[in-house]
Amino acid sequence: MTLPPPSDVPDDQGVTPPEPGMAAPPSAPPMAPSKRNGPLIIGVIAGVLALCLLGTCVVAAGALVVSNMDDDGRQTAVADGSSPVPSPTTPPPPSTEETYSPPEEEPTTEAAPPPPPAKIGQCIVVSEDGEFLGIGNCNGTRGTYRVVSVDYERGACADPESAYITEDGYRLCLELHLVRNYCYKFPKNDGWIVGASKCKAKGTVHVVDIVPGASNGDRCTRDYRWNHWYRFTHPTVVYCVLKY
Repeated sequence: MTLPPPSDVPDDQGVTPPEPGMAAPPSAPPMAPSKRNGPLIIGVIAGVLALCLLGTCVVAAGALVVSNMDDDGRQTAVADGSSPVPSPTTPPPPSTEETYSPPEEEPTTEAAPPPPPAKIGQCIVVSEDGEFLGIGNCNGTRGTYRVVSVDYERGACADPESAYITEDGYRLCLELHLVRNYCYKFPKNDGWIVGASKCKAKGTVHVVDIVPGASNGDRCTRDYRWNHWYRFTHPTVVYCVLKY
């Protein structure tokens, strides 16, 4: 029996086949992996995984921070609650629009009226033309008209037909006030009664009696001589006089 020649190419085990007639040497048992290398391999794998995870987290965090940048370049808080990285911001330019402010209203204060030239109840001195000459008295020595109202608004008198003058913006409504035994000068026509500078002078009258509410001289006194009477209205009164 003839055997085939040995192959030049080693087999898968890399072992040379035995020569004919020789027993094959026993093969060595396979080598089991060393238990000491197990933790090292696991540690290397864990480190690689940790590096991969760390890199992934850093990339993800960077992407999240960038996604939270608003249009104005200001950074907002990230979703995981971590503090944002401050970034410089540029303040907006001042507004050039003019805002309308209404003018302040000045308080309107009305000027206080001046003091009245005379008070109600006082007697005043007037000229023959009705010019105010000052405050007199009501005892007959100085003053021929008594003030019955004082009105700064210069409204109508209570008696529209009564005499009045205007002084310092006031309307003074008046009534004739003559005193018995004093002398006065009466106007010939319309005018104002004034005190006589000299009694018994021509054109003057001496008041003898006064009769309020009378319509004529019938009620004048009979105890003293008189030769003329004058009736006035507003108020109604009759003066019984001795005319010179």
